[in-house]
Amino acid sequence: MKIPTIFRRTPQAKKETIISASNHSVNVPESNPTKPKKYLWWCSVLHIINDGYISSLSILLPFIAVDLNLTYAQSGFLKTASHGAISATQIPAGIFAERIGDILILGIGTTWFSLSYIGLILAFSYPLALILIFSSGVGGGVYHPVGTALVSNVYPPEKAGPAISTLNFFGDVGKVLFPALAGILVIRIGWGASCAVLGTIGLAASILYIFFFRSDIGTKRKPTTPKVEEQKDRRAKWRTFQGWGIAQPTQFTLYSILGLLDNGIRAAVTTFLAFLIKIRVEAGAVGGLMSLTFFGGALGKLLCGLPIQKLGIKKIILMTELLMILGCFALPSVPSGWIIVLFLPLFGFMLNGTSSVIYVGTAPTLNAEFRSRGYALHYTLSFIASATAPYLAGFVGDTYSLKAIFYANGAVMLFALPLVMFLKDSVHSGEASH
Repeated sequence: MKIPTIFRRTPQAKKETIISASNHSVNVPESNPTKPKKYLWWCSVLHIINDGYISSLSILLPFIAVDLNLTYAQSGFLKTASHGAISATQIPAGIFAERIGDILILGIGTTWFSLSYIGLILAFSYPLALILIFSSGVGGGVYHPVGTALVSNVYPPEKAGPAISTLNFFGDVGKVLFPALAGILVIRIGWGASCAVLGTIGLAASILYIFFFRSDIGTKRKPTTPKVEEQKDRRAKWRTFQGWGIAQPTQFTLYSILGLLDNGIRAAVTTFLAFLIKIRVEAGAVGGLMSLTFFGGALGKLLCGLPIQKLGIKKIILMTELLMILGCFALPSVPSGWIIVLFLPLFGFMLNGTSSVIYVGTAPTLNAEFRSRGYALHYTLSFIASATAPYLAGFVGDTYSLKAIFYANGAVMLFALPLVMFLKDSVHSGEASH
C-alpha cells in the first residue's frame, strides 16, 4: 500500500483530500506548508488540559478522602471511575471522528471534560463526586485516539514520529502545571473550588480552539463510494486485525500488554503517591512534590525516545522498567527533606519514560488506513488497566498498608519483564502502511 499523499487547495476545492491506495479519502485542510504545525500546537494545548485534569485529580484525592471520609478503596474507585469512562469512550470517539470530523470531536470532548470538572464544586457527597468524575472521563476519552490520529495524519511518515513525541511531551507539561496549581488552590479555596477554577481554564481553551478552527469544522475522514465488491471486502475486513488498523498483530499485542501493565502501574502509583507524600510533608507541599514527579515524567517521555535508533526499543524498555521497579521498592522508605525532592523527579522519569518508547514501537504496527481505530484500541486497553489498578491498589492498601501498594506494583512489573525480550527492534515506519 502506498503512503497517503496530501494535495494542496485549489480555488475549486475548499478542503484537501488525502487519498490512500484503498480508495479511502481523508479530508484534511492544508492551506500552507505550516498548517500541520498549527494542528500540532493546538492538539498540544488540548493535551495539556486533558492530562492536566487527570493528574490533578491525584493531588486532590487525599483532600477529597478526608472531606468525604473515604477508604483507600473508595478513593481508588474515584480514579477507576475516571479511567473507566475514558476507556469506554475511546473506541467510539475514534469511529465518530471518522464520520463527524476530528476537529469537532476534539472540541466537544474537551468542553465536556471541562464542564464536568467545573461541576465538582457541587459534589458534597461520595455518589455525586463519583458521577461527576465518571462524566469527566467520558469527555477525557476523546483526546488520545483522535488527537494522536489527527497529528499523525497531517504529517508525512518521516515527520510523524517527532510530532507525536512532541504531542506526548505536552501532555506531561499539563501534568506538571495543573497539579502545581491544584496544590496551591486546594489549600486556599478547597478541592471543589479548585476543580471549578481548573475546569474554567479548560473550557476557555476549548472554546478558543473551536473558534480558531471554525472554518475547518466540517473536515472529516470520509470514505468514497466503493464498488459492491469493495463494500463486501470492507465488511469482512472489520472482523480482521486489518479492519482495526493492525498491520502486525503479534507485535501490536506485545506492545499492548506492556502498555497495559505500564499504564496500570503508573495509575496506581500516582493515585496513592499523594497520600504517601501527605504523611511526610505539610499539605501545602504535596502539589509541588507531585509536580516534580510529573516534571521528571515529562522529561522521561521526551528523552527516552531519543536513543532508540542507537540502543533499540528492547534495551530502553528493559532499562526504564527495571529502574521503575527499583523505584517502587525504594519509594516507601525514602525520607522527607532534600532526599525525596531529588528522588521523585528521577522516579517520575522512569515511571513515564517507557510510555513514549512503547508509543514509538506501536506506531509501525498500525495501518494508516484505519489508524485512529488502532490507536483507540491500544489506548483503550491501556486505560482499562489504568481504570482497574487504582481500585485494586486501594484494596491492597486497606488490607495491608499504604506502603504495600508500591511493593505490589513493583512485583507485578518484575514478573512481566520477560515479555520485553519478544519485541522486535528492527521495526520501520514504512511497515505500518503494508
